[in-house]
Amino acid sequence: MMYGLLGSPVGKSWSEVLFNRIFELEENNNIYTAINVSPVTLKRLMEKMDVSFQGFNVTIPYKEDILRYTENRDPLVWKAGVSNVIKREGNGFTAFNTDYAGIEELFTNNCVSLDGKRVAIAGAGGVARIMIYYILTNFSPDTMHIFTRNPEITRKKIKGTWQYGNMKIRSYDDMEKYDVLINCTPLGMNEDDQSPFSPYFYDEKATAIDLTYQYDETKFMKYAAESGGRAINGRDMFFRQAEETYRIFFMDECEREIFSRARGDTLKWMTERLS
Repeated sequence: MMYGLLGSPVGKSWSEVLFNRIFELEENNNIYTAINVSPVTLKRLMEKMDVSFQGFNVTIPYKEDILRYTENRDPLVWKAGVSNVIKREGNGFTAFNTDYAGIEELFTNNCVSLDGKRVAIAGAGGVARIMIYYILTNFSPDTMHIFTRNPEITRKKIKGTWQYGNMKIRSYDDMEKYDVLINCTPLGMNEDDQSPFSPYFYDEKATAIDLTYQYDETKFMKYAAESGGRAINGRDMFFRQAEETYRIFFMDECEREIFSRARGDTLKWMTERLS
């Protein structure tokens, strides 16, 4: 059977390497392929999808658009309005979201608490919305500010979905200092390393959580280190999402030994490619 990743760009994703290594270790004929698609191509692809394709991960910028081509949604997708996994069920696709499980893994593994903290989130896309939902259902931050290039558009999207007295939508020109900064944008994914926040935003001993995972350290993370704080990348989240994706696709858990080997091989191969 065929599985894959839909998005643009997809060249930096590790999913293709990870899943094909899992399938190789399982000694089956499944194939996972990353497909770079334009908006026009996405429509054509979904309308004429070959039945051999059983499921996809979905990345930027299609986490909302993909819902047009699904028949059903899990409760989290209904809540947040975004999906990053679709699976063929019957004559159509069902939409799922693994971001929450990935974020939970990231926070738990790194012992992160946001209670009483001043929190800044960069971005207002699909993963940012799940991040907001996760924070509001697990912590009581002192303040939570969402930074975006288009505050008015973001207010309309989020209005009525989450209510929190100290949550504000800000532009990047509104500079304050924060205890915890979270990057939910693609910045830092590519070689032209950029940070959504300047060093000014980082309070002393600030924590920086970068959901990109391709590099050991990004400029966004370095600013936290320079403030005397700690920096966390998104690899724990990525691999947890992969486990959840496998469970959704195959209605079973990936064997521990196989997933561990595939994870280790993917880390080794992809970090060597970047060095």
